[in-house]
Amino acid sequence: MEEEKNEFEDLDVHGGPPTTEATDEFAEVPETTDDLIAAGAPGVAYDWKNAPEGVKAPPRKGLDGQTVTIKKADIILPPREREWSKTRAGDKEFKFCSFILYYDVDGQQEFYNGIRVFKREEGGVDKYSHPTITRDRKSQASALLGAYADYKGKDINEVSLREFLSFLNSTPKAIIEAKGFKNPTTEEEVIKNMVGSFVNP
Repeated sequence: MEEEKNEFEDLDVHGGPPTTEATDEFAEVPETTDDLIAAGAPGVAYDWKNAPEGVKAPPRKGLDGQTVTIKKADIILPPREREWSKTRAGDKEFKFCSFILYYDVDGQQEFYNGIRVFKREEGGVDKYSHPTITRDRKSQASALLGAYADYKGKDINEVSLREFLSFLNSTPKAIIEAKGFKNPTTEEEVIKNMVGSFVNP
């Protein structure tokens, strides 16, 4: 099985994907209620309406070759407490986001690596840029973006994050390819259900 860049490699501060980004504009992420629960002030009531609706993800099942419907795609911003990492060039600081696709088969979901936010300072306060994806197809998120560009007959550099996420949240259909990724710490290989290509409904 062809081995590709895996989700664990991005944990290496200086060994992540190339730092060239296709986006030139960055804007801070708007604050949400109490922004992140861990940073909420003491005595603030927890808004249960923001509680997650789902339950713990079921064990991963092999979906190789199956056509699935993507129910939704989520980007989870990193917590404020997480330390910033430096890019390989050392000129920028970033944090990794969690990027999750939810499939319509037996509650299956898959994490895709490769989405980051960069540090932006505003009034002496650290803010996040909008999430970014490299356009080199090397990370899992970038390969997914490339699959979308191919499906639409576009150059990958022509696709905006808004367009990409809007598509992923429009219940598109995709053919799954099982791909192996090795955890360099445990040497364990994990077979993940990755989108190989998108197909017409």
